[in-house]
Parts: sequence; structure tokens; C-alpha cells
Amino acid sequence: MESSSSIASRRSKRQSQEKFLSKVILPAIRGQSCPVCLKDFGGEEDYRRVAVIRVCLHAYCLDCIRKWSDIKRKCPLCNSEFNSWFCRIILSTRNFSTEKLPVVRESRRVTPLDILSSRQRAGLNVANRRSRPLPCRRRFGQPMPGSVGSDVIAQRKLQWRASIYNQRLHAVPISSRNCLKQIISRNGCMKQRILHRIEPWIQRELQAILEDPDPSVIVHLASSLFIASLERRSDVQSDQLGVEDHFLEPLRRFLHGWTNTFWHELRCFAESSLTMETYDMVVEYKRSD
Repeated sequence: MESSSSIASRRSKRQSQEKFLSKVILPAIRGQSCPVCLKDFGGEEDYRRVAVIRVCLHAYCLDCIRKWSDIKRKCPLCNSEFNSWFCRIILSTRNFSTEKLPVVRESRRVTPLDILSSRQRAGLNVANRRSRPLPCRRRFGQPMPGSVGSDVIAQRKLQWRASIYNQRLHAVPISSRNCLKQIISRNGCMKQRILHRIEPWIQRELQAILEDPDPSVIVHLASSLFIASLERRSDVQSDQLGVEDHFLEPLRRFLHGWTNTFWHELRCFAESSLTMETYDMVVEYKRSD
């Protein structure tokens, strides 16, 4: 038969857990949304699929933060290192679980250059020594797919894109700002075509800005925001920063001071109707004010 002390201890532990749930975990998720996919945490069923990082109490969809943790173990919002989170939150029973992530070996930050082989890096170094500083507009050539030259040119394009942000340049729009608004209106197939076109561009842009070889989580966020801006007709002129700042707040958590420049560059490419290769060759830039 269970002793009274054991029963009291179990009851005290239960009360402590319920108090922690109501005072700490619930305030972190109630009325909030996932910073990655922007989905609202609507109710008890949603709470079962929410994860709250223990170290900083920022909340995410469990699937989103699990995918993010496969890439890096730092909170996307505050950059705090984490190795566990609270999850499987059930209000009806006042229960929740703590999930610890498997230990990973610490390593230095991976950059796009790190994914190249030593032979490819050597080729890139030779190319860099023989070339002048990257201009604002450039022809990169057309090497055979899969060759070392192809990887070198891909890396040079990342350097070129990073230089646009470092020099605080802005693309000069090639076409009308209203073209995509007119063609996306309640057309699911058109949305998929736009996503298929802009996602590789966003992937490359984020690799250049963040030096992250796999920014897939943020690619999804940026592309979703872009489609939402078209559907809501909230795509505004770049000088109306007050409106854009509010709309781009979820993206700003990741890109910080580069956010408005990124959004301007994305809009200019998406509305040009050109391929990435053609756009790279013909786009012109000017200094931002």
C-alpha cells in the first residue's frame, strides 16, 4: 500500500507542474502564432503540436522547430542555444512533456563555401585572384552542369548577392509593380507557378545574406509572406516603410536590418518575368537613400 508521504509527494509534484503550466507555458503560447509558418496557436488541439523552448520560452509549431533544430540549435528569434523544449501540452489533463534533443558535436558555423570540395575551393581561390571586385551587374558564364566551374560560379553569385547588401544598393525595377496582383487573384495554379519561380531566388538570397547552406525554413516564411502580400493587395511602394515594417515583422526576426532590402529585391525579381540567369545579367542598381 502506498504511504501517505508518497501520496503527498506525488500530489505536490502534480500541483507544481500544473502551476508551471498555467504561469509559464500557457502565457508563452496563448494568443500567439508560430514565427516560422505564421500559424496561430488557436486552441487545445493546436497546443498539442506546439513546442516551447525551455531556455527562452519562445513558442513554435513542433514540426517547424524540429526541422530548424536539425539545422541549428539556436532559437530563431533570440539566438539562445537550446537542447530541449516543452511539448504535448494538454489543457484538459493539465499535462505537458519535456523533450530533450540528441547531443550533437559542436562545430564551427557552416558557410556556403564549406560545402565545396577542396578541389572546388582551390578553383574558386584561383578565380578570385584573377578577377576584379564584383560589379553591380555581371555576366557569370554558362559552365556545364555538375562541373567544378559550375560550383565556382554559384559561389561567385552568392558573393555578388552579398555585395549588394553590403554596399546598400537597390535594384532598379524592370517592370510594373502591379502585374502580379492582376494575375494571382484566386488562382491556385498561378500561385504554385509563382512559388516555383521565386523560391530558388529566395533560397540563393538567404544563403548569401545568412551564410547558411540550407535556409529552407525561412524560404517557406518569405515565400508565404510574398503570396500573402499579393492576395491581400498590401504590396506597397518601398518608401512607405511604416506599412511594410509591420507586415514584414515576422521576417525581420531573421533578417534584421537586411529585411527591407531583401523585400525590395524579391519584388523586383518576381515582377520582372525574367529567369534568374537573365535577370542577373540585366538588372541595374543604384545607391539606396
